[in-house]
Amino acid sequence: MFLGLDLGTTNIKALVTGSAGQPLAQAAAPVPLLHSAGGGVEQDLDAIEQATLAVLQQVAGAVDPSGIDAIGVSSQGGAMQVLAPDGHPVGHVISWLDQRGRPFDHALLAALGRSWLLERLGRGVSGVSVGQLLRLHQEQPGLLAPPNRVGFVGDIIVGRLCGRGAHDMTSCSLTVLLNPWLRDYDPELLRRLRLDAGQLPELISAREAAGGLRADIARQTGLRAGTPVSAAIHDQYASALGTGAVRSGTVMVGTGTAWVLLAVHDRLAAPVIDEAFVCHHVVDGLCGQILSLVNGGSAFTWALNLMGLGNLDGAAVETLLESTQPGSAGVRCWPFLVSAGVSGLASGTHGRLAGLQLAHRPADVLRAVVEGLAFELTRYLEFLPASGWPVARLVMGGGAALSQVTTRILADVTGLPLACLSSGEASLLGAAILARGLVEPHTSLAELSEAMVPPARQLEPGEHAAFYRDQYQEYLCALPRQDARPSS
Repeated sequence: MFLGLDLGTTNIKALVTGSAGQPLAQAAAPVPLLHSAGGGVEQDLDAIEQATLAVLQQVAGAVDPSGIDAIGVSSQGGAMQVLAPDGHPVGHVISWLDQRGRPFDHALLAALGRSWLLERLGRGVSGVSVGQLLRLHQEQPGLLAPPNRVGFVGDIIVGRLCGRGAHDMTSCSLTVLLNPWLRDYDPELLRRLRLDAGQLPELISAREAAGGLRADIARQTGLRAGTPVSAAIHDQYASALGTGAVRSGTVMVGTGTAWVLLAVHDRLAAPVIDEAFVCHHVVDGLCGQILSLVNGGSAFTWALNLMGLGNLDGAAVETLLESTQPGSAGVRCWPFLVSAGVSGLASGTHGRLAGLQLAHRPADVLRAVVEGLAFELTRYLEFLPASGWPVARLVMGGGAALSQVTTRILADVTGLPLACLSSGEASLLGAAILARGLVEPHTSLAELSEAMVPPARQLEPGEHAAFYRDQYQEYLCALPRQDARPSS
C-alpha cells in the first residue's frame, strides 16, 4: 500500500491506495486562512502540522499500517515560513495568495528588467516569494539574517515527519527562487535577496526519500517508524502524475478556483508567456510549464451566487447547463472577474456579460460563463504551439471533469481530444504514485502513473466544434489586446 499526503491551501488530505491505484482509505482536515489589511493572507504552521497528523492517524486507523510501504508528499507552492534556528516558526506562514509583496515584485522588475529574470528564473516577471522576502527585509530588518532560515510548507512538514526538510525542483519553481537551467536556487537572485543557500530547504530529486518516518510521529499516527517519506513536490505536478500527464504533448487542465494548464514537453525552454512557471517535470526527461488563467471556477461560483443559485448541488447545476444550447442564446461572457495577471490583454480588462435580454434565463448566463472560460482556455493553449510546444491531447481532473456539459464544451471549443478522470483527487493519487516510486526506483514514474491512474472518459471534438470555432474567433476579435511590451 502507498500513502499520498496533500498539503493543500485550505485542506490537508491523505489517501492510501493499493498497487493498482485503488483507494483504500481517505481523510481530510481543514486549515484556515488568516486575512489581514493590505492583502495579507497567512496561515498557522502548527495548525497545518496538527491537521497533517490528524489525517495520517485517520487513514492509518482504517488499514493495516504495517502494509504502507512509503509516503509521498504533495504541497501548495510558495507558502513561505521564516524559521528560528531551532526550527520553530517566526510569525505565520505567508500564503502564496498574499498580495503584500506585489509592489516589491514590480520594483524589482523595473530595476532589473524582463531579460534578467528570463535568463535566470525562466520567467519574465517576479512574484510569490521574491517580493515577500524584499518586503520582510524592509519591514522587519534583521528577520532574514542567519541563523534564521526560510522554509515552505511542504519541506517543513516533510522535515517534521522524517527529520530532513527537503523539496524538489517543482516545489522550488513555484517559489520563483529556482534557476531551472542550473537545477538549483539562482545564486545571483539570492545575493540580491541577501539570502544564503544554506538558509533555504534542501533541494533533492523527487525519486529520493527525504528520510524515514520519525519514531515519535509513528507513535502519534499509528504508522510504521522508518516508512520512507518523499521530498515535497508541487501539487500541480502531483496532479500530473495523478491524471497521466506524463508524456510530451499532453496538457493537464486543472479546474479549481483558477483554471491552470500544465504543459508537458521533452525539452526545457523559455516561458511561453512571462507569467509561466518553467521547470523539469518529476518524470525524468520531461519538462513542464504551468500557466494560470487567473480566472476559473471562481467565475462560475460568482455567477451561481449572483443569481441566488449557490445552494444547488452538482446534478441540479448540470440540469441547468443541459437546458440551453451552444451559444447560450446569444449571451456572451468575458470571464475576467480577477483581471490582474491575465496574459496578453490590456491592463484594466474586466469581466463582461453581453447580449442580455429579458427572455434570457439563469441557464443561459451559466452556460455563457462556461463557454467564456473555454474560449479563454483555448487562448492560453494557443500560446504553446506558437512557442514550439506541441499540444496533442488534454487531460482533466477535478469536479469539472465530472460534468458532461462542461467537458463537451471544452472538447468542442479547443478542438482537442479530452481525457476526463472521474476522481477529484488527482494530487492525492499523484502523491501515492510518488510514494510507490520511492520503493520501485527502477520503474519510471510515467509507467507507475499509467499503471495506477484509473481509465478516463475519452471525448473527441463533436458536432458543435465548427460552430464554436466561429464563436471563438468572435471572442478573440473583441478582446482588448495588451500594449506593446518594452524590450528591457
